[in-house]
Amino acid sequence: MLHRLALRVIPQLNAAVTESTVRKRKRWVMLAPGFIAFLLYRGLKDSLPLGEPFVLLAFSGAISTVTALWAYRMGRKEAFSLIFKNDSFKRLAWVAGWIGCAYGMQLSLLVLAMLALFVDYNFLLHPEGPAMMALIIPTTAVTRDAFEIGHVMRLESEGTRMVTFPNGQPFREFLQRDPLHVLQWGGGGLMAGAMCSLLFSLVGDWGVSGIGQAIISMVVAGSLAHLAFLQGQFPESNWTERIGSQSWWERVQFLVWPCLTFALTYYLVLWSFAVFLLNVSVTQIGLFAGLAGMTSALMVGYSYFLGTRVFVERQTQGEISEGLRRCPFVMEILAKTGWVSPSQVPTSSSLATRPAEPTS
Repeated sequence: MLHRLALRVIPQLNAAVTESTVRKRKRWVMLAPGFIAFLLYRGLKDSLPLGEPFVLLAFSGAISTVTALWAYRMGRKEAFSLIFKNDSFKRLAWVAGWIGCAYGMQLSLLVLAMLALFVDYNFLLHPEGPAMMALIIPTTAVTRDAFEIGHVMRLESEGTRMVTFPNGQPFREFLQRDPLHVLQWGGGGLMAGAMCSLLFSLVGDWGVSGIGQAIISMVVAGSLAHLAFLQGQFPESNWTERIGSQSWWERVQFLVWPCLTFALTYYLVLWSFAVFLLNVSVTQIGLFAGLAGMTSALMVGYSYFLGTRVFVERQTQGEISEGLRRCPFVMEILAKTGWVSPSQVPTSSSLATRPAEPTS
């Protein structure tokens, strides 16, 4: 779900996909796929064993794959023949395989977990209702995201330079450039999430309940994700300046969405995967600690990355300071995105031979 976070957290991407004309077209595009998914469910529920979780997820992935390609085409405003000609196979495979199939299955697991935990409507006991919602809701969400990505791709083809494209490539490049900080934040999030989950299990029955563990995991992962984002966004500032960069209302808004919201989302997807696909008992304390730790690690790692991308975007909109010009890591990112020439990236030898700045 990193693409969803990027589309809403990165200012340039968020501005591109939330224009009034884009939102109006998107609403119309989102109407059809959910209705078609409902008709397919009604027509095939007697012939397909959609009460089996693996069959349901496979069916959801298949519908979402087709939906993603269609919505991507609608966002691009081009015929499929031109899209297949102009886009790389890797890009189309990512749209179909990740934004469509994988993302659709993740959202189906999310729906099943929400119904089981918060409404006591367990898919394993009452499969028909949850199965129908686990097809309609993901299909609609996949349509929305694929349409937005198609619109971003259309802007790029028209000459708009995007600092960050909402796929996994910038994140993989970031892991190669700065693995130490990612490991520090991700490892810290993993341990903090697991330890808080174990400690919370000692408070009583509610501490070992599914809802209680989901809430504590959400709070810990979301709070750490907010701190990691500020660290990435303001690498040269101290914590007082980072916290002061937002008003109290902005801090609350960002903490609630996306930090707490996506932390709960990741936790529920992992919980659903363990319960419905692996048949793990929901009463095991080790399961709760593992889910909380993985949720915190994912949220912290992604948030730190997104903070660095906002930092890079801010630097490309103004003059790059001399201090940043001497930072190979930052300049390498700017060169990769095309905002500076590769010849401007400092090397270790050039930094070693550069005379020291006079001190006062």
